[in-house]
Formats: sequence, structure tokens, C-alpha cells
Amino acid sequence: MSAAPRLHRRVLPALVGALALLGGAAGCGDDASRAAEHMRRGDAYLKEAKYSEAALEYRNVLQIEPNHPAGHYGLAKAYLGSKQAQKAYWELQETVRLDPQNLDAKLEYAQFLLIGKTEELEEAVKRADEVLAADPDRLAALLLKGRALQSLQRHDEAREVYTAAMQKGPNDPGPILLLATLERERGNAQRAEELFRKLAEVKPGFPAFAALAGFLAADRARDAETEALYRTALEKAEPKERIAAFVTFANFYYARERYAEAEALLERGIAEVPDGEDRDLVYTLARFYHSRGETGKAAATIERAAQGSPDDPQPALVLSAYRGRIGDLDGALAAAEDALRAAPDDLTARLRKAELLVDLGYRRGDRARIEAGRAIVNEVLAADASQPEALFVQAKVDLAEKRPQEAAAALRRCLDQRPDWPQAHYLLGSALYLAKDLPGARAALSRALELDAALLDASRVLARVHAQLGDDDLALEVGRKALQREEDRGLRVLMAQSLARQRKFDDAARELEAIAEPQRDAEAWYALGRVSLLRGDPARARECFQRAQSLDPARYEILRALLDLDVRDGRLAESTQRVSAALRARPDDPRLVQLQGEVALYSGDHATAEASFQRAIDLDPNDVSAYEKLARYLMVTGRPDEVVRTYESALQRNPDAASLHLMVGSLYEMQGRIPDAIGRYEDAVRLDPSLAVAKNNLAYLLADTGGNLDRALDLAKEAKELLPDNANAADTLGWVLYKKNAPEAAVVHLREAVRGMEPDDPHAAVVRHHLALAYEAAGDFRSAREAVDEALAEVAARRKRAASDGAPPPEPPYVSELRALRERLAAAGPGG
Repeated sequence: MSAAPRLHRRVLPALVGALALLGGAAGCGDDASRAAEHMRRGDAYLKEAKYSEAALEYRNVLQIEPNHPAGHYGLAKAYLGSKQAQKAYWELQETVRLDPQNLDAKLEYAQFLLIGKTEELEEAVKRADEVLAADPDRLAALLLKGRALQSLQRHDEAREVYTAAMQKGPNDPGPILLLATLERERGNAQRAEELFRKLAEVKPGFPAFAALAGFLAADRARDAETEALYRTALEKAEPKERIAAFVTFANFYYARERYAEAEALLERGIAEVPDGEDRDLVYTLARFYHSRGETGKAAATIERAAQGSPDDPQPALVLSAYRGRIGDLDGALAAAEDALRAAPDDLTARLRKAELLVDLGYRRGDRARIEAGRAIVNEVLAADASQPEALFVQAKVDLAEKRPQEAAAALRRCLDQRPDWPQAHYLLGSALYLAKDLPGARAALSRALELDAALLDASRVLARVHAQLGDDDLALEVGRKALQREEDRGLRVLMAQSLARQRKFDDAARELEAIAEPQRDAEAWYALGRVSLLRGDPARARECFQRAQSLDPARYEILRALLDLDVRDGRLAESTQRVSAALRARPDDPRLVQLQGEVALYSGDHATAEASFQRAIDLDPNDVSAYEKLARYLMVTGRPDEVVRTYESALQRNPDAASLHLMVGSLYEMQGRIPDAIGRYEDAVRLDPSLAVAKNNLAYLLADTGGNLDRALDLAKEAKELLPDNANAADTLGWVLYKKNAPEAAVVHLREAVRGMEPDDPHAAVVRHHLALAYEAAGDFRSAREAVDEALAEVAARRKRAASDGAPPPEPPYVSELRALRERLAAAGPGG
């Protein structure tokens, strides 16, 4: 009897444990089956587009099993369906983390990354590569990778990816259009045309024919073909495409000043499109009237569009757009408020209000309005990260806060949804212009004007882009058309600069004198002074420079110009007073400190001159002109070896001072000790990778002496990024590309370098020589001859001006090379 209880007590815990295990197993089985049932119901709801119900079921799955990858993915798809983008993003991120083999989720996640900053774009490339490693034929992954690379401005890599996508999907229009657009942005017109024509063959509908017509519209000599293509596009347009087809075709007529045909085409569209759907056509017609000064007709036309029922927001939105277009932002905001009163939840009206709050806020420094507008945008993007109007407003915020690359990424995503939105193309062009991507800016702005020929702001920016790319004829053509519609002081100055580069000095003066005297700002007076100098009228130049200086007393360029005249006329004391006054206002302005050194040098105060040049370098180590002035001063003092030894000694005491390595390298280069100079520049770059001048100088010497051209190209690109507005950096990058047998790419940067130099810059002829060589290598002999002739004319003009002050200097050594090149080009025939 005593044994039974002991046995019972030993068996009982075991039995309890077994039951517990059985109970646990039964519980796990219940959880798994419950999760599976919730997944089944969630998937069923998702197929029926019942997104709220599906989301509830997937959340139930994740309560049971938090790391259930299919549950996270299902919830992401439910959130995407219900336009809850931010929540979808996080669920996709979890899906990718938990199930790296889910390629669809990776691609959907990467789509969100396309609107991010550099880090997100790099991750998008990485995710696309992961998908392609598992499925090399996944076309969507190739296109996503290409778009990310394009946003990162890695254009050559994007081109390779789009080309691979075309090979894998030869009848898919997506890669063809993306590659055609990229080639157009990069200025490869022949290849772009081939691709646009292929697009029309692969998918011969309105979008393809309109895209081809828009591309050809850049060449007026092909207007007959362009017009025929627009007509074909209109004929092939589906009902939902008819409005865009009428507007696009009418814009072509308007751009060609065929106003009656443009208006007749729009009236035809208004008659053919059902009532209530024709407001965009009516609005376009009103804009055409207003841009030509027919404000009465414009107002009457807008009244036609503003008719509607009290609960319809569209009439008020049309009125808001029109008022915004004519500069009445307060009236535009009031109309947007009217639209919201008619339909408080209307998304377009909410975003129109947000856009106007942001515009008015930045214009008037009203942070409350800015934040109110941003709050609306953030709320919309949290629900739908690809909402085009919200992305458009976000891009405006990015631009206002000096984030052009982020703005460009948002606008490209916006244009994925609305490819024919002219204002978005204009804003993209502006962003790319600020990001120094001039070919891309030109393509985007040209597209904006194809879609809306009356978009005056796009014309203004495009004229600047043409000028900076060295296309002065195009800059003048676009500028003149814009000035016919509205006076613009800055545009007249720009056109005068283009005319001066063409050595049409009298025409440049007339352009500037067309600005009413009370309206001339410091920039206009300074430009007029420069042109007066080039016309051989220093007295008039002095008068203009003095007027400019009275409006902007501390501007370096104006003070520099007056110093040149004061030295010439023996009035150095006046410059001494001006520069001293400017430095009292801006004591740490490195260029004014340089100018102080020059004044001291002319006055014979060598100690102050050297100290000023050195302080200018300390204030801005990346300003190449300060190094050049200090090095030149040290060399002409008659003690070059002593100076070099002094700096070498300083370098021995401070071997980690990158600026000293750069200084010694500059001195070695002036002495012709090129290998020693390269060594010092290498050390400067190693010690301070942000020292752009050292990178620029090293790149140039490597290219000029047969060094490593791949390394030279990397250095030149980095220097250009650090010195985006520096003509010397543009020249170096162009010269390296020429040496690497990439003459077409070289031309782009060398033209920018020419554009960035003043007409009488002593180095301009050297840069034009480089440009002529690049043109020759590209087979454009006509442009090469023009560049050679301009370089020789500049040398002759400088020697003539110097002769009027005394004995002319000897010809520079490169002049004989220019003459030999001219003979070689003459023998090559007409070319180009």
C-alpha cells in the first residue's frame, strides 16, 4: 500500500507535463490554423478590393504571428489599395526584411525609394540588382534601376540599363520612351529621334506620335513634318486623350505665331468635347488671349469655363489657375477656397490651396502659410506617395529651400503619372538648371514649351540655359520672343551678353539701352560698362561702372572694373577709397581681400599685397584666382627660387597642410617643374579631398602630360561638382574628355567654359582653342572654324588694346597652333 502512493506521485507530474505538452501543441495548432484562416479571408477581401476588411484580417494574422512575411505583404497591398502610402511603405520594408526572396515586394518597395534622396536612390539600385540577380529577365527591375541611376545623374549607366531592357522587351514601349527621353536630355539628337520613331512603330497611338512631333518641333526646318505628326496624333487619340491632343497641337501653332489656327483648333475641340469636360481647352484659349494682351477676350473666355453647379469645384479651380497664371496669387487662393467650399474633400482643390499657400508664404516670408501648405501635402503623400499634384508642391518646397536634386526626383515621379503637365516640366527644368544639369534642363524646358507655348517663365529660363551652353543664337531667339510678350530687364542683360560674345557690341549696347534708365539696376549698368569698354569708350564705361557701384557699393566685379580704369588713368587713390569702404562693409569677403592685395600691389605696398593674397586663400581655399595672384606676385618679385624655398621650408614644418602643398605645386607649375607639381597636388588632394583647386590642377596636368586619364576624369568631375560655376573647372573637365576621345561630351563642358568667361578674359582664347579641337574631333568642322576664328580675333583685339597703352606684347605660343589648326580645318572641307 505504501508503494502505490509513491508511484502515483511520480506518475502525476509526468502526466501533468504530458498534458501540458499536448495542450501546447493543440494551442500552436490552433494559432496556425487561425492565422491561415485570417490569411485566406484577407486574400479574398483583397481580390474584391475591400481594402479595409482585408487590412483587418492581415492585422489579425500579425497579432498571432508578428513575423509572418505574407501577412506583412498582404497588409502592404491593402494599404496601397486604400491609398495609405506611408503605412504601405513600412509593411513592404518588413516584408523585404523577413522574406528576401519576395521579388515583387522588393520592386514595390524600391518604387517608394525613387522619390527619396541620394541614399534612398542608391538603395533602389541595390534592390533592383537583387531582383535581377534572381530573375535577370525582369523588365520592371531594369526600368526601375535605370530611373534610379538617371536620378543619381549616372547617365551612362542608366543608358546601358535602358538598352538592356529594350533588348529583353523589344516591343515594350516603356524602355524605348525612357531611353529616348534620356538621349534627348543628354543632347544626343540623332539617337533620340531614332528611338522616338521606333516608339511610334511599336505603339502607334497619340502619346507616341505627340512625343515624336514634340521632339522634331525643336527644328523649325522640319515644321511640315511636325505639323503632320501632330495631326496624326490628334486622329489617333482615344476619347480620354482628345483634350491633350487638341492642346498639344494648338501649342505648336501658337509657338509658330499661327494664332488664328491655334484658336480655331481650340474652338473645334471645345465644340467636339462633351460639355463640362472642355474646361482645359477653354482655359488654354484664355491663356493664349491673355499672353497676347487681349485681356477682354481672356476674361470672357474664363467666364465660359467658370459656369457650373454650386457643388462643382471645377469652375473655381479653372478661375484659380487663370488668376495664378496672370500673377494674382491672392485672387487664385480665394478661388481655391471657393472650390473647397463647394467640395471640402476635393483632393485637387486641397492641393491647389497648398500650392498657393507655399508660393505666397515663400514670396512674403510667411512661415505660417508655408507650414499650412506643407501640412496638406504631407497628409496627402502619407496616403499616396505617388500623388502627382502633391509631389509638384513638394518640389516647390524643395526648390525654395535649395534642394534642387530632391525637387528633380519628386518631379520625375510626378511626371510618371502626368507626363504632359507643362508646369511640371518647367519646374523640372528649373531644378535641373539649379543643379547645373544644363542639357537636362534644356530638354525639360523645351518640353514644357511644346506643351504650353505661352509659358513665359519657361522661355526666360530656357534662354539662360541656351546661353550657358554657348548656344547664343538660340538664347537670342527665345529671349526676343519672350520680350515681345513682356519686358524683362534680366533677360535683356542676358541677350546683351550673348551679343557681346558674338562680338556684336553695338547690338549689345542697343539691347541694354532699351532698358529705361530708371529701371536699370547694378547688373544692367555693369553690363553697359563692359560693352562700352569693348566698343572702345572707356569714359562711358567709367560712367556706367560708377552708376553700378552707387547701387551695389561692395560688388567685386564692379570694383575690379573700376580698378582697371583707375590704373589706366592714374586715379588709383579712388580705387583705394572704394575698396577700403567695401571691406568695412564686408571684412571677410575673400574676393574683396584679393582686390585689396591688387590695390596694394599697384601702390607699391608689397607686404600688404602678399598678406592680403594669403588671407584671401585662408578665407576661401577653393578660389583658384587667389593662388594665381599670390603665385604670380611671388614670381615677378624677382625672387622665385627664394620664394619656393620659403614655402618648401614651411611645408617641411607643416607636412599635413594641404593648402601649402597646393601653393608649392602652383609655384612648381609656374616654374615648369610639372612632375614636382603633380606630386604636390597629389598630396594636397590626399590630405584634403575637398580642395577643388588641387583636384582641378592635377586633373589638367595628368591629361596634358599623358597621365592616367581615368583618374584625371574622376578628379575633374569632382572638381566640377565642388566648383559648379567655375569656367576653369569646366575647361579642365572638357579637356580631359577630349583627351579620352569623348569629343561630344567635351564640347558641352568647353562651351560652358567659354560662356563662363568675360569677353576680354586673357584665357578665353586658350579655352576656345580647346573647344575648336573638340569640335574637330567630333567632325563639326564649321563650328571648329568658328571657334578658331573667335580665338584669333580675341588675341588680336587684346594685342591691339595693349598697343594703345604702349608696346604690344608678343604673340602667345599657342597662336601658331591655332593657325595650323585653321589650315587643317580649311583642308577638311565644309563639314559640320
